[in-house]
Amino acid sequence: MNLLTIAFYELKRILRNHRLILIVLSQPIVISIIVGLIVYHDPQDIKLAVINKHHNEASDKLEEKIKENNKFIVEERDEVEAEEVKNGKIRGFVIIDVADIKPTSGKVEVLNDPAGRHIQYVVTSEISKAVAEISKEIALQNVSKPNIEIASSLIEPVEYSSKELTPFKLQNFDYFASAIMVLLIILVLINLSGISITSERASGTFERLFVTPYSKIDVILGKAISLLAIGIIIALIGTGSLYFIFSISIGNFWLVMLINLLVGATAVTLGLLVSSVTYSVVESAELAMYLFFISVITTGIMSPIETANKYFAYVMKAVPFYYAVDASRRVNMVDAGWSNIAINIYILIGSFIFFLVLSIILLRREAR
Repeated sequence: MNLLTIAFYELKRILRNHRLILIVLSQPIVISIIVGLIVYHDPQDIKLAVINKHHNEASDKLEEKIKENNKFIVEERDEVEAEEVKNGKIRGFVIIDVADIKPTSGKVEVLNDPAGRHIQYVVTSEISKAVAEISKEIALQNVSKPNIEIASSLIEPVEYSSKELTPFKLQNFDYFASAIMVLLIILVLINLSGISITSERASGTFERLFVTPYSKIDVILGKAISLLAIGIIIALIGTGSLYFIFSISIGNFWLVMLINLLVGATAVTLGLLVSSVTYSVVESAELAMYLFFISVITTGIMSPIETANKYFAYVMKAVPFYYAVDASRRVNMVDAGWSNIAINIYILIGSFIFFLVLSIILLRREAR
């Protein structure tokens, strides 16, 4: 009987907190919808650059075939510009080197962006199919009796190759490691900062803090600095562990640490915002984990933005940690520099300032 009484009391206490119930019950619905929208279809609107070296009948037909593919957005280039991959503007270069003398032979090379790992398979598959179709079509045109079926062994095929456009020797784990660096920091800091204020409210120490001359700005900034110090340690330990245990690829170390620092600052201020507007430790922890999980699945760690619903892609781009993972991958996988990721850095700085100001404004002095 006592057990049932306690169980009934605890259930009643939980159900009384309508905000917590809303957070808990909405999670499976919202997360399911988000995941479905992110992996909505096969990669679409993949931005490719085509370099047509000779512009003859065969090469022009192949270029046109690639442009007709609804999975690609194709632009013409005269030469490979690696900076466009580092900037995230292009997912790959298709180099068509088919001479007019032997239109059924030649070479087609695809240079893929390694930071778009899942996209590579689509690009490789679609381009190789286009090469095979055009090779056979041109070969048939050169036969005096086009109705005669030609044995595939009599057709000298166009050589096709595909490789990653990067100065590094990458392993499969590198694609995920760059994202894990970011997610480790978010996981720790958003949870610590998410209960920072509500746990003090629960113990009664927070109200006594405002009897002192400290302002809301002092409280938020003080907590942010201390938590960010923990974040820097987590970033160093996490990055060091991934490097020494798994030998992951790391580009410019200082850029990597700058990204991690801004991720930490953004996660801390977002957590403090959560702790400022929630009323209990349980509610804060639940909402912090909620936001963490949404952040994880919208950063592109599961699937690139090219697979997302075209409207939901804008939602992904509204999440600041998407830009952190994108920048981290480009630095570590294609050796991107400051100029290549500057926009991502500015967005993280802006998000940090936004969450900081909002947490100061919404911080309540009193307990509920």
